[in-house]
Amino acid sequence: MSFSLIDSLFIFLLLFFGIFILGYLLEKIVYRYLVFISQKRKWAWDKLLLGSIGKIYYIWLFLLASHISLVFLPITDKYFALINKILLIFFILSLCLFLSRFIVNLIEIYLHQKTDLAPKVTLFEIIVKVIVFFIGFILILNILNINILPFITTLGIAGLAIGLALRDTLENFFAGIHLVLAKQIRPGDFIRLENGLEGVVEDITWRTTVIKQLQNNVIIIPNSKLAQSIIVNYHQPENNQTLIIPLNISYKHNLKEVEELLLAFMNRFIKEHPLANKDFAPAVRYSGFGDSGINLNLLIQVKEPTDRFKLIHDFIMELDDYLKKHDIEIPYPIRKVYIKNDRPDKEN
Repeated sequence: MSFSLIDSLFIFLLLFFGIFILGYLLEKIVYRYLVFISQKRKWAWDKLLLGSIGKIYYIWLFLLASHISLVFLPITDKYFALINKILLIFFILSLCLFLSRFIVNLIEIYLHQKTDLAPKVTLFEIIVKVIVFFIGFILILNILNINILPFITTLGIAGLAIGLALRDTLENFFAGIHLVLAKQIRPGDFIRLENGLEGVVEDITWRTTVIKQLQNNVIIIPNSKLAQSIIVNYHQPENNQTLIIPLNISYKHNLKEVEELLLAFMNRFIKEHPLANKDFAPAVRYSGFGDSGINLNLLIQVKEPTDRFKLIHDFIMELDDYLKKHDIEIPYPIRKVYIKNDRPDKEN
């Protein structure tokens, strides 16, 4: 049955928009069903799937509607095959985008559950996208009837030359992989570098590691230099950090009584303060005889290393009031000076 040009265009548009609207309504129904099902499961793979698809679904819907409706357009077989080939190429690209999102989200969830690695690691995202889109590129070359063997050979030679030229970049890349897999430094960890700079690891990218300081500044350090540095990780083996607060008391006090008073204060403080680790038993440790008093250290723990400044501040404020209330003296520095007089008595 043959149609006129106007009839063909009308049928094409009617079929195209009909399929698009039907697919849109179907997406709303399926989405609500999957959200309802995912709420009853511990591991919502369907929610993960929908989150990875996102707006890509409408691209697939557009490509499907175009492919089906294309039959009613009055075009030659040559252009029909060409348009279908273009639609297939766009489908492969959108499929690569979906697969890269899905695999990245899947890997991040797996790593977070199995290794306690924080969800955001850009390095994994880059590796997955490069692999997925490279496979998609090979498929597109095959669709365009381009022989891929010479291309792969040329790519191997070019890759060797590029690898030599980008030696530092590749060194940082593989150092980043080592940092992630070794789990010695993870996004979310609070670390101190050997130069004294410290902050929270925000992200590990293909070339650099981003560290955010407590002052809201950002430190960007190459992965290779970070891998060779001496680093203090306050989140390993656990988040709790022991704080050592020095104190000096007068020689006139009874040390045993002071220790009991300080322990009573510290136990109450830990119990009431939300930032303190309540599972840690505080301790008082005398450390030596000072110039003007007895030196000692007070040991408490903070839940998160980033909260240690606030905890120390509140601890010292309350401790000062407590010491004054119980007449525990913090002595000032005392020096005894002896003056020797070598002059004769008659001159005195």
